[in-house]
Amino acid sequence: MAMLQDQRIILIGASGDLGLALVRRFLDEGASVHATAHRHPERLRPLAETADGRLTISVLDVTSPEAMESATTLLPDGWKPTAIVFNAGVTADSPILGMEETDWERVIDVNLNGAFRAARTFGPLLFRQRSGRMLFVSSVAGRQGGRGQANYAASKAGIEALVRSLAAEMAPRNVLVNAIAPGPIASVMTRDVMAQAGEELLRRIALRRLGKPEEIAAAAAHLLAPDMTFATGQVFAVDGGFNL
Repeated sequence: MAMLQDQRIILIGASGDLGLALVRRFLDEGASVHATAHRHPERLRPLAETADGRLTISVLDVTSPEAMESATTLLPDGWKPTAIVFNAGVTADSPILGMEETDWERVIDVNLNGAFRAARTFGPLLFRQRSGRMLFVSSVAGRQGGRGQANYAASKAGIEALVRSLAAEMAPRNVLVNAIAPGPIASVMTRDVMAQAGEELLRRIALRRLGKPEEIAAAAAHLLAPDMTFATGQVFAVDGGFNL
């Protein structure tokens, strides 16, 4: 039996490299997925065409409080989620002493404020059901930091603190809240980093390679599986041995 058979997953931030890998894995494991994207929702449409009705798509801007407050209306009629995955994220790298305030605010607003808004909007659906999973995509940068990534690292560290607090609040209703912290993965987001510091970065990874989005998606599917029942408030690193 597929790992996520009959599960219904809301995936926020689904059109990037990792988002698409998450959609594919969840569908392969038998789940139905409602995927949201702000930019490039068209990337999801080929997957929807072959998903036998198990993938629906909506456009959602996580930086808009108004849009997020009404986001539950985007779900298919009668569709009750069993899990919520927050994967929306952006970068705007720059040394902190020269970082523009707009770059700081943009990254914090998407990555951290967006996670808060998603929890506030969709969390009550699971709270009322007295069961479910919430999974937030963090990053090794949330613990390690990184040159030129103060905004990104701060946003991911904030997500991890949010997860711990939210897990404590949701535990009485049997809703498990965790984060997954990928190491550097091969994606559009890492192209600039690899161009500037590829060799140095690879030396910090015990496996001496970048991860694949599909590897992160596989770990996420395990964390959402119905028999994963005694882990909450945790951050699971999937990083190839980054900084061992």
